[in-house]
Amino acid sequence: MFATTFVFFVALSFGLQRAAAQTIVNGQIFTNGLAIVDAPQPGTTLHAGATQSVAIDISGDGHIPQSAADPTSTLDTHYDSLEVYLISYESSFNQTISSGPELLTQEQGSTVKHINWVIDRCIKNGNYNLTLYEGAHINGTAHFTITPLPIEIQNTNVSNACVNATNPIQSFPQEQSALSHSPFLDDNNTTSNVHYPSVQAGSAVSNAHVSVFAAMTIPLLFLLGYLL
Repeated sequence: MFATTFVFFVALSFGLQRAAAQTIVNGQIFTNGLAIVDAPQPGTTLHAGATQSVAIDISGDGHIPQSAADPTSTLDTHYDSLEVYLISYESSFNQTISSGPELLTQEQGSTVKHINWVIDRCIKNGNYNLTLYEGAHINGTAHFTITPLPIEIQNTNVSNACVNATNPIQSFPQEQSALSHSPFLDDNNTTSNVHYPSVQAGSAVSNAHVSVFAAMTIPLLFLLGYLL
């Protein structure tokens, strides 16, 4: 799991903040990274066998150019990766919904990316997290943001055990290195009309913290490369 995201960013997460949060403004779910989820809404009940659209605004509500979605971008603020998984810690379930660069690079010309997710009939009834794993540079600083959206899946006719696109469950809670709130919201988390890049939002991670973090990250990345 996380061949393109988690292994690279695990070094970024040591010693940094846990958990993940989101703020809903006018029906949009602002993560603490760059991504904004348009659908589904938290708490939605989904049905096995149905097709669900997962819609993600990658433009920061119009604040960053579409070229920022290019994983090879050299902009100070850009995406490195964006992946989506269905996770339940109750049942130790972890299924890939979208991985690799496809989500960011598909639908050229559109700032909203869609996943037409066919909900596998092997998925049991229960509560799950539709979880976004985002790697990004924000104002030149690398961040790794985990955003779980709670959903319910109902299935009256469970098929055989899931085998396709399933992954080992990760430890919980997972670490992340996210901002304290979306860089596209003001400090009251009520409006998305702030100018970007936002000096105020960027200062959510202190310079001292970033310096220590950078000093730790480089040797850890070399160590990971050696071990792998």
